[in-house]
Amino acid sequence: MIAVIVVTHHTLAEHLISTAGFIAGANPDLVGVSISQQDDVEAVRKNLVETIGKFRKEGKPVLILTDMFGGTPSNISLALYEPGQVEIVSGVNLPMLLKLAGNLDTGGKGLREIAAELTEYGRKNIFTAAEFLDL
Repeated sequence: MIAVIVVTHHTLAEHLISTAGFIAGANPDLVGVSISQQDDVEAVRKNLVETIGKFRKEGKPVLILTDMFGGTPSNISLALYEPGQVEIVSGVNLPMLLKLAGNLDTGGKGLREIAAELTEYGRKNIFTAAEFLDL
């Protein structure tokens, strides 16, 4: 089993997780951390460290999904990267969460492999109307 922390600007994390839970069912190992303009970055970092620590105490590697590379959520998360234990993927979308929501079992895969598969899955679920409507 792995744990997933969605880290985003404003309240996007909570809304993505709520929507994924609505569609696929809630999962206590899928949590969100949101960052707003008035938040103290150090307090957010401390909260994220504590959340990671809680899951690590349970023996779960942690996959962090951020909204966009280079933003504050991503920058804070990248500083917490730990090979094999804490992996970060930027560009979270709803299909990625739905793929994870029902099953956070690793199936014997390493965290890096799961992150790579999830990244590819997220990319494959981005379309333009022309891709499927133009005949």
